[in-house]
Amino acid sequence: MPLTGGPLVGRDKWLGELGTALTATVTGNGGCVVVEGPAGIGKSRLLAVVAEEATRRGLPVAVARPTELDRIAPLSALLRALRAASPPVLDDATIAELARQEGNRFWLLDRLGETIEEFAAERGLVMILDDTQWADELTALALRTFVPTMRNSPVLWLMARRPQSTKSPVRDAVDWLLSEGATHIRLEPLSEQDVATFCGQVLGAVPGSTVLSLAERSGGNPFLLEQLLTTMVADGRVVVEDDTATVVAGDLPTMFLNAVEHRLRDLSPGARRLLDVASVIGRPFTLHEAAGLAGIPAVQLLAAADVAAKAGILVDSGTELEFGHDILREAVYQALSGPVRHVLHREAAFVLQSEGRPATEVAEHLVRSARRGDQRAVSVLREAANTIAPRAPDTAADLLLRALDLIDEDDPQHARVVADAVRLLASVGRLGEARELGDAALRHGLDAETEAAILLGLAEALKHAGEDAAVVESTSRALARPGVPDAARAHLLAIRAHALLYVDDHDAAERASVQSISVGTAAGEPAAAVFGLAARSVVARTQGRLADAVQFAREGVQLADTAGGEARGRHPSLWLARALVATDRFTEADAMFELGEREAGQLGTAWSQPLWHFYRAELRLAAGRLDEAEAEAEAGLSVTERLSARALAVPLFGIAAELALRRDDLPTANAQIGRARELLNNGVGAMTEDLGWAVALVHEAGRDLKSALEVLGPIYEALPHRLLLISQEPWAGPQLVRLALAGGLDEWARAAAAATRRLADANPRVASLGGAAAHAEGLLRADRSALHRAVAAYRSSPRVLARASAMEDAARAEKTHGRRTEAVALLDEVLEVYGRCEALRDHARVRRELRALGVRRRTMAPPAAATTGWTSLTEAELRVVRLVAQGMSNRATAARLFLSPHTVDTHLRHAFAKLGVSSRVELTRRVLEHEGTSS
Repeated sequence: MPLTGGPLVGRDKWLGELGTALTATVTGNGGCVVVEGPAGIGKSRLLAVVAEEATRRGLPVAVARPTELDRIAPLSALLRALRAASPPVLDDATIAELARQEGNRFWLLDRLGETIEEFAAERGLVMILDDTQWADELTALALRTFVPTMRNSPVLWLMARRPQSTKSPVRDAVDWLLSEGATHIRLEPLSEQDVATFCGQVLGAVPGSTVLSLAERSGGNPFLLEQLLTTMVADGRVVVEDDTATVVAGDLPTMFLNAVEHRLRDLSPGARRLLDVASVIGRPFTLHEAAGLAGIPAVQLLAAADVAAKAGILVDSGTELEFGHDILREAVYQALSGPVRHVLHREAAFVLQSEGRPATEVAEHLVRSARRGDQRAVSVLREAANTIAPRAPDTAADLLLRALDLIDEDDPQHARVVADAVRLLASVGRLGEARELGDAALRHGLDAETEAAILLGLAEALKHAGEDAAVVESTSRALARPGVPDAARAHLLAIRAHALLYVDDHDAAERASVQSISVGTAAGEPAAAVFGLAARSVVARTQGRLADAVQFAREGVQLADTAGGEARGRHPSLWLARALVATDRFTEADAMFELGEREAGQLGTAWSQPLWHFYRAELRLAAGRLDEAEAEAEAGLSVTERLSARALAVPLFGIAAELALRRDDLPTANAQIGRARELLNNGVGAMTEDLGWAVALVHEAGRDLKSALEVLGPIYEALPHRLLLISQEPWAGPQLVRLALAGGLDEWARAAAAATRRLADANPRVASLGGAAAHAEGLLRADRSALHRAVAAYRSSPRVLARASAMEDAARAEKTHGRRTEAVALLDEVLEVYGRCEALRDHARVRRELRALGVRRRTMAPPAAATTGWTSLTEAELRVVRLVAQGMSNRATAARLFLSPHTVDTHLRHAFAKLGVSSRVELTRRVLEHEGTSS
């Protein structure tokens, strides 16, 4: 009997729960279950039974079993499983396509996720990931991405893992899935009754008291118990008389390792030798590989392999052999002495390299056998790190840290390895390690080029982490060093310019951006020049020079298109589109967002993903399309969570709070502000406008005018030199006047009105700014005619909510002048605008004003007031569900609607909740029922 084929006892409760999950998958629902417990507790056996049941029900099953070595082989176990499924989820053409793009991990995951989703839509899928604790970093990212986005597709994710005390990407990923609602099964040791039942089934007889006493040594662990029983039977120490099993006299194994040793001691020397080398290889292996490591011809291992397989220690997995259970491999490996292990790992590196195995696998063996000064090991580790860095930067950083352990500090390559390690560590958020390593290296007197490389890597990562003050400090140090190459200097200046924007030193940002453009152009570094042009565009917007902002950003786009490569990866279209929004060119901006985001997907520049969502949310809010703005903001926050891109979450929380206010949901708005403040308190930087405006609006909505004005103090005091808030949201100009007047701060009110006018005069073609200036002046002077000029100007602007606000104030002015009919007419139009936009708070306020005028309209509440059912779906959600009901995947739907797949996923989740369905099958049925009825 194979050692892992014992009975499944005491797990009925969990089998029932997993059976329910399978039923849900058959009916079109997705799910995720994490089975956790120590080695040998029965996780693999439980999943094997579930896999058999899934196959019986007609569900395809893909089983991935990562090994310890797979931690440095990105996505390999998952891809093997998908290819080996019946029918295969991945065909040869898709495998080849994925291989061509393996350097772009985000494109790779998008394409892989789309393939899985399309496969499952036809027949469902059960995806089993056993020994998840050994999974690699890219697989961890895949789990963070696939499980949430496929929650409504018929894909059931079943994972098994051992408890882990150390942090790792995969532990964090699975913990996050559990926090998001994945089912958690903790397998406990077998009870006394279950142990007795287990013994009876293994032995085929009633266990006597001596057997049960022996069984206590297993601690209720099924695998260990099976080993003890099987060992004792093989030794003749358990006999059966009258259907009762009894332990006869003799020495008993005291530990599990002893039990394994007893089990293996009768194997031939050849079989033992095979197991020893197999335990060192550490993954499924070919006999040819094992023979190479053993130093004998492969044919001499045929008999040994047959013996080990018949004993149930090795199992056949197609063209390869593997241990029946990882505990067995660990036991054999631990039985080897340290010197023997060292030699075998050293030899394994040579053998596997000659067999064409990846550098990452060879590197792992070298690490376990290398000594300080081993140049070959260092070379292989660096090669492996370079190979996997695009897909698994965290793991690549660990390989370089191992390489550093082998290099003397006076070795010429030490500083370069430090620079590469610092860059990778910082890029994955391990800033403490990056700083410690970088600072230690910098104290040893590096040459200017190497020091600049280290500081540049730190600066780039610190920028993405939102620690802008640290970026300014880091770049100052690097730029002050004589002899820094111009190429590095150009990039340092560009990053510095962007960081200075966030610490509110825009004059310095302008100087740094101009220098980065000049130096980058001269040094042949277009990427630095492009990033510098982007910074210069933001400075121009801050100063109210919107035409210049558009021009600088457009120059950046043109340069990136011409230069290609890294310059395209800076995505100047982000800043061009935002400058276009500031000039009321919404349609052109939207097209730019669409093209730019597609390019970002092709290039795999993950850092930009949250920004696309934020800027689109900002545009949708300005256009009064609140449901779409909410979806973009929510999608952006979801992406920041999956990518751990904390810096970009602050403005997303700010706009989410503003949207919640429009929906008349003050508690949610406060919660969003609180989450943003947590980030700020942890060192993440943000422009004043990124959060301060939203915070002030929330305070004002909570009737705390004093706090609102305190938050806005820096913005008032920076006027008229800093105009970024008003250029981004012209409505902020009159609102600043309103708040200052309410607080009795007439000087601030005058400053806000003057700044808004200054901005409008500098940009006479921007209708929204003309409307905002007239609106601000109308409020400041209680000027009815100025308010009507504001309304007229706004009528040629795409900012419908800003126009509605001006109309409200014009109506109040009419009411003050006793012109009730005119006031009612204006408020009726405003009511219709707010209703169409689903701005609940504004809608309710206008209805109150109409009632105060003696008017009770029979206008229904905005559509968003309906929270369930077909009528509660927004237009954007309807467009998504209709395409999904046609069988389209999220990615195909996104392509059809010119949206991000993350946005489509958000719309779909909202629709599922509103319709009370949990699968695409149910959704399709509802769509067909309703659309059929409607027709």
